[in-house]
Amino acid sequence: MNHLYDDEYGKDTGFFGFFECANDREAAKALFDAAGSYLKNRGKRKILGPMNFGVYDEIGILVQGFEYPPIVMNLHNPPYYGPLLEELGFKKAIDWYAYHGYVKDHQKVNPKLFALKDILVKRSGVRLRRIDLKHVEREAAIIDAVFKPAWSQNWGHVPWTDRELARLVDAVKRIALPELSFVAEIQDKPVGVALSIADANVAIKKINGKLFPFGFLTMFWGLKKTDRFRHILMGVLEEHRNKGIEIAFYTKIVENARKFGFREVEMSNIVETNFSMRNSLKHFPVRIYKTYRIYQKEI
Repeated sequence: MNHLYDDEYGKDTGFFGFFECANDREAAKALFDAAGSYLKNRGKRKILGPMNFGVYDEIGILVQGFEYPPIVMNLHNPPYYGPLLEELGFKKAIDWYAYHGYVKDHQKVNPKLFALKDILVKRSGVRLRRIDLKHVEREAAIIDAVFKPAWSQNWGHVPWTDRELARLVDAVKRIALPELSFVAEIQDKPVGVALSIADANVAIKKINGKLFPFGFLTMFWGLKKTDRFRHILMGVLEEHRNKGIEIAFYTKIVENARKFGFREVEMSNIVETNFSMRNSLKHFPVRIYKTYRIYQKEI
């Protein structure tokens, strides 16, 4: 149960998460019968998930893109998970997309976008600066202050808890890429944020589960050298949208990814109803390559 969700959307919905199961209908049924009974006894009428724990954590069942390797802080599951849930009566609630692109395809970006970015930025008075990892707590507070209202209309949004913010601070400290992460400011006031993180999975794969005796050094070195990154978060305050800030973020990421030797990017996760962001991405050589589905069922 999620009491913050209850406050925003009513008290009819309960959640499941951290779903792992063999390709066994009876085993899956037993799990969901128990979860459904627990929620129904507490007044819930619908079960929704997977949410591990909330909408800004790892969510969904991968239903498309199994042939591609998992990227940091995103889920991966066997192809039978979706059909297994559907066999038990679960229906699609919403899809979230992961976009993928190669930095070498930057030539496919319309050059006019870069010129347009300069014009719009100048007109709106916006300044882009890198996130400063020497002041992580300050930068995380800025991300928090911008992200909450910027995403307040997104599907399933609930305010971050203090624990979730602390997790963000930890992630920023460990794997944020300052050269690909920015704060947009107008008259020194933050109005937008864009955060990218290194794909730690590349480094973890190289050590094959063995930290000792030298695995941790290999992992640390691999993390520093990874050429794959995930653009994980972007938000612009509503009153400052349609001023070119989103385009400025994207073009700056393209420029710096090329400059610093990155090879590929995943931009995720973007809910299917976020048409503004999805329309912005149409100007760039990226495509939907993975789909994560949230399922629901009456109980």
